[in-house]
Amino acid sequence: MKRPIATPAIWTAALAATALLATTTPAVAAPAPGNPRVSGCPAVTGIFVPGTWETNPHADPARPIGLLAPVGAGLGSRFGNRFEARFPGYSASAWDRGLSYGSSEATGIAAATREITDIARRCSAAKFVLAGYSQGADVVGDLAASIGCRKGPIPPERVIAVGLIADPQQGTAGGKVVGPRLDGHGIAGPRPGGFCQLSAVTAQLCDPRDKYCNTNTATNPILAGLGRILTGGSDQPAAATPAGPPGGDTPTDNTDQTGAPGIDAAKLQALTQSLISDFGRGDLPKLAANLNTVVSQVLAGRIDTGAVTAAATAVQDTLRPLADLVGWAGGNPSATERLAHAPAGSPDRHASQVLVAARNSNLGNALDSLSAITSHVGRAGAATGPGIAGAAKTLAASTAPLTTIPADTLAQATTVLSILKPSTLFDQVVNVATNTLGVATNVPKILDTLREIVTFAADGRVDLPAKVRGLHQRFGTVNNLCNPLVKMAAGVDLHMVSNLLALIPDPHGVAQIASVIVGILANLDVVKLALQVGQLQEQLWGIAEAITGGGNLVDIGARFVGLAPTLLGFATTAVNTLTGAAKTPTTALDAPASAAPTASMGGASNLAGLAESLVNSASQGAADLGKLVADGVSAASFFASGVHQGYDRFIVDQSGRNATTWLTDWFAGRIRQVGAAS
Repeated sequence: MKRPIATPAIWTAALAATALLATTTPAVAAPAPGNPRVSGCPAVTGIFVPGTWETNPHADPARPIGLLAPVGAGLGSRFGNRFEARFPGYSASAWDRGLSYGSSEATGIAAATREITDIARRCSAAKFVLAGYSQGADVVGDLAASIGCRKGPIPPERVIAVGLIADPQQGTAGGKVVGPRLDGHGIAGPRPGGFCQLSAVTAQLCDPRDKYCNTNTATNPILAGLGRILTGGSDQPAAATPAGPPGGDTPTDNTDQTGAPGIDAAKLQALTQSLISDFGRGDLPKLAANLNTVVSQVLAGRIDTGAVTAAATAVQDTLRPLADLVGWAGGNPSATERLAHAPAGSPDRHASQVLVAARNSNLGNALDSLSAITSHVGRAGAATGPGIAGAAKTLAASTAPLTTIPADTLAQATTVLSILKPSTLFDQVVNVATNTLGVATNVPKILDTLREIVTFAADGRVDLPAKVRGLHQRFGTVNNLCNPLVKMAAGVDLHMVSNLLALIPDPHGVAQIASVIVGILANLDVVKLALQVGQLQEQLWGIAEAITGGGNLVDIGARFVGLAPTLLGFATTAVNTLTGAAKTPTTALDAPASAAPTASMGGASNLAGLAESLVNSASQGAADLGKLVADGVSAASFFASGVHQGYDRFIVDQSGRNATTWLTDWFAGRIRQVGAAS
């Protein structure tokens, strides 16, 4: 998607910041050229940390990779052997390689620190430019903050420039925004201590449409809080904005000064661990091939111990996270429904196909069989026998539905399955949060209408036709009022969502209000309520049609008398409808009305009064939650938006330079300005 070049008015403040970064004398000492006595030392080393999924722990740091590759390559072509580019390999994952986002980012900090420390030790005169994109910007920004505040692996005087593209902690004190003005901060929240002595040489580039680096905390506290939890971001206020550099200019900072209550560390850790799907050690596309290696060699009686052990281990590492995901999906039917309705041929539809095949397999038996095979091979080497042959046959039968799926389908499904848990939870929280106050508003109306039904049905002064029409109308009202409730609750683990909302550090209290409401609604059998209302409305409609059609009033009256106890019983018990019973599957919503359950929903609570008081105290919250709807936020737009991946097309100045070109030119200018590679 091509980005339009903004009008000059939009760029006024941004150009001022850009000019400041390009021309202002930095607060660090100008370095001398690299020490010629140290063989192989560059005058300047660039540390470029790739973004999520752009690299891995085994990547060659000397090989440019990812969005920042043109920056490293461009500087190398300009300065030759006086410049060296390093691209530290790290997990670069987001819940999909056995690590949460926060743990993955920590591996990036460790990898970049090792590179910096090694080069600084070998080349005592070398200077550094630091750059990161997305999760890599998270890494480099944290390192820059540590170095600038004299807590890092090198003193700040050795860093001549820092560039952060799509930093999830954008808004950290001291960082200068290059490009359009932003109205928010990074989704993880600003770093508490700022960039200190590196403030004058730190540039942040962010597309205003990219919520990863531009989320407005004031107007969207739920999204901002959710982002901070999922990224493991700071929940403390940033330091005060430092004074501008010499010359009287004041940098344009987007520092978050609001702060927020702390997050329960133990609960947060439990939540993030529950979102991890470790597909990194296995190999889903090679599942069929690895299974064939194990089964064919065992059944043939000629076992290559090394090959069978390696293939069996790969299969185990593939099936374990898949089995975990199948179990999780059983409690989150909204996730599988979304995948099943995705466009044919899309990665989401492929993921649905894999989940269905996994559900139709017996992964428990398969894993048990694999354990038996690996144990036997490890004990007896190449020996075979009836026991291990039986295990191989069980393994083949238990995984047959999965082995029929083409390898390219499995490959496309892998990324979707890897982040299915966090993306589903993200969508659920957004969906629930946007509907919570509307649902809470409806609850008192539902209960008031149900009370009217009880009173109206028992009123002997109303004749049969009027009673049927009145009851049908009231049940229709209840049905309409229940629709948002069903939409919010169907296929969603409301208890999980309620707990997550309670963790969000929202100073406005909107998240806590939503958490209480959702916690109450989590105990309602919403699907059963909707089914019974729909069934009774349909039966009343049938009676009304019979009256209108001139049917036998005696027979019609008998039908109504037979239905009356159900009407009264349902309306009476539904008034106090907190339940501890098992919930009705959401698939029952598609069943015929005659199949709808009629069991009562026991329990009692003044839900209407509590919901009404919560709604009355959340007038500002309604606007905040409504912002989520207006923004059209979803996991797809947040995690995989074209905006976040399009910084090589994001124009940042009037000359038409994109983010990576601007960064290359700025780094080159800084290198020449301080004479490090002249």
